Amino acid sequence: METRARHLAVGSFVLLLLAGAFIFVLWAAKFQGQVSYNAYYARFSGSVSQLRVDSTVNFGGIPVGRVTDVRIDPDDSALARVDFQVRAGTPLRVDSQATLELQSIAGGVGMSLSRGSSSQPLLPPGSEVPAAASALERLTRQAPDLVAKIDRIANNLNAMLSRENQQALTDTLNNLRDLSKGLKDRAPEIDALIADSNAAVNNVGEAGDEFRKLASDLQKTLGPAAREAQKAVDSFEKMAKSFEQTSDQMNAMVAENREPLKQFSGTALYEATDLIAQLRDLVASMARISQELERDPARFFLSDRSKGVPAP
Repeated sequence: METRARHLAVGSFVLLLLAGAFIFVLWAAKFQGQVSYNAYYARFSGSVSQLRVDSTVNFGGIPVGRVTDVRIDPDDSALARVDFQVRAGTPLRVDSQATLELQSIAGGVGMSLSRGSSSQPLLPPGSEVPAAASALERLTRQAPDLVAKIDRIANNLNAMLSRENQQALTDTLNNLRDLSKGLKDRAPEIDALIADSNAAVNNVGEAGDEFRKLASDLQKTLGPAAREAQKAVDSFEKMAKSFEQTSDQMNAMVAENREPLKQFSGTALYEATDLIAQLRDLVASMARISQELERDPARFFLSDRSKGVPAP
């Protein structure tokens, strides 16, 4: 009787556990059925080969939905159309953008939706979300160029590590070893040379101090003479500026009177020469008249009386 009672207790417990699980499943299904979703789509010009149905759709990094279909766009075969749905209430804006992103390091691609600007209106359900080039797409496009660059770098490294270059590097290392060994053997001479160099530097420093003192003494001695010489130089500069101003004024005057001087040298000078000759004759005549007046004024004014007075 006790064994049978234990079996009944265990069976009752299992039946209660199954009934609870069944009720929980019904409740979860009912709760999930109350969540509504809005459908949208996006069209990509790049590759969407890693995107699958039921891939996660994130909004600002938060899972909000899943991909429902991936196919060729019926309006443009160069584009790939991705249909997806997100929970109702997700604030998709008209300036939100859809991009592809890696879900994890192990792989898998999902869709990411940007938040957009809060000042922009909400995007109606069933609308197209503009697609943007993602980092994954840019990496996919640049992968061939990256592989080609890596290949060129590898070829350059192989060329740089050729046998000739390896031998040259070995020779260089050997030369450095011999040089370091020679320097080590001549360490005492190098120390003596360094000591002599330090002494020479000290002597140069002392000579510099002496030259500095000499310059100071010369400056004190030649101070007044230097000031007088400076005054003489200033006076000479002023005289030179005066001569320069005078020369400029003469050049300006000659430039202004160049045409009148040319006319004077052409006609007026000839006429002036003729006038000077006439003036010279007039002066000679005036000199003769003056001599006659001094000698005999009466005869000059009354003529010669010995000839008589003519009869009327």
